[in-house]
Formats: sequence, C-alpha cells, structure tokens
Amino acid sequence: MHRTIPAVPLLFFAMSTFAMSTIAAPAMAQDAEQEPQSAFTVSANVSLTSDYRFRGISASNKNPAIQGGIDVSHDSGLFVGTWASSIATYGGSNMELDVYGGYSGSASAIDYTLTALVYLYPGGSGVNYAEFSGSFTTAAGPATVGMDIAWVPSQDNFGGDNFYVAGKGELPLGDTKASLFGHFGYENGDAYDNKLDWEAGISYAAGPLTASLSYVDSNYSGANQAGRLATAGVMASVTAAF
Repeated sequence: MHRTIPAVPLLFFAMSTFAMSTIAAPAMAQDAEQEPQSAFTVSANVSLTSDYRFRGISASNKNPAIQGGIDVSHDSGLFVGTWASSIATYGGSNMELDVYGGYSGSASAIDYTLTALVYLYPGGSGVNYAEFSGSFTTAAGPATVGMDIAWVPSQDNFGGDNFYVAGKGELPLGDTKASLFGHFGYENGDAYDNKLDWEAGISYAAGPLTASLSYVDSNYSGANQAGRLATAGVMASVTAAF
C-alpha cells in the first residue's frame, strides 16, 4: 500500500534540510581556506650564457654554456638542490654537476646561507671534490652588499686546503627593473696562489626572465691554456626562473 507523508512534517523536513545546508556551506568554505599549505617550496632555473666563468676563469673554454638547476627548500631554512652546466672537457668530463644542501636564515639584519657542496664531473677521473661555503648579505640604503667565503679542505682529489673570499654588491636603478652588480674575489691555496678576480655588470628582470651583461677579468696567468681562460672578457646571459 502506498504511504503518503503528511504535508506539515514534509515541510518541516525541507526547511530543516535547507537550514543545515546554509550552515554547512560556510563551514566547508572556512575549512577549505584553513587547509595548511606545504612547508616545502620547489624552484627551478635554466640559463644560457656566452661564457661560463667560475671565479674569473672560464670553464667552457670561452664558449657558450647551457645551465640549469632545481632546489627544494623548507620553511625551517633547510634546503637541498642540484645544478649542472656544460663545460669544456675536464678530466674526461663535459659536464659539471653540483649537489648541495644547507641552511638559510637571518640575524641582526644579515641574511646568510651556509652550504655543503660536492662538484661532480660525470665520466671524469679524479676530479670530483667537496667544498663548504657561506654567503652573507645586508641592506645598505637601496643597495645590497655582502661577502662570499668558500673553503675546500684537503681530500683525495684535492692536494690541500684552498680558500676563496669575495665582496659583492647590487644596486637597483631607481624604479626600473635594472640593477648594477659586481664582485671582487681573492683565492689562495692548493689550487691558486693569490689569485684575484672581478666582475661588473648590469642586469634586467622581466617576469621570470633575467638578462645580464658583464665584464669579467682576473690576474691569473697560469701556463698555456689556463692563462688564456682567465683573460678579460664580456659575458652575456639570460636566465628563466620557475
């Protein structure tokens, strides 16, 4: 037998359902807004440069190089990453692959990054090595100034300690997206003896792209090929960051 639901209970049920839905909808929206965001950030970059200079000396035989990397950072300041570049033949390898990890933070208006890094040369023989570095920056009016330091301890593929220190700076050009930048570095130890290198240039950022043009030079005058790779040159590059 077909059963008919009385009109009054049916109306009450409909009104109750509507009221519950109107209460639940904002609550669900609020829960969605309060969903915790990931504590990890992933970023990547790829660039093309007319010459890959490492502390004043060309690692690409003064030829263009393609480069790129990926980083994963945590809200705590910890990070890991990898970066690679094409290079001229070195120890039997044509690629530099850097793998690193470290910590970034700030103290007394100074931002710092401490990094442990391994330079790998896939396919090469006896050329991989590890390095420890630190980068420190602070604001000086509209400019940013800082210092980079690096230490390569004595290891199987490195005869003895090697130290590098460099002062650096960057100055935005007014309200434009252009900036002047430069650095002056000093290196001494097993790899180089009182080597100086310097660079000065201009960069321009537009969305994810940054283009730069700089003059780079060094006082290094190593024998044969090594000395030629350290002579003055103009370097142009474009980088895309994601």
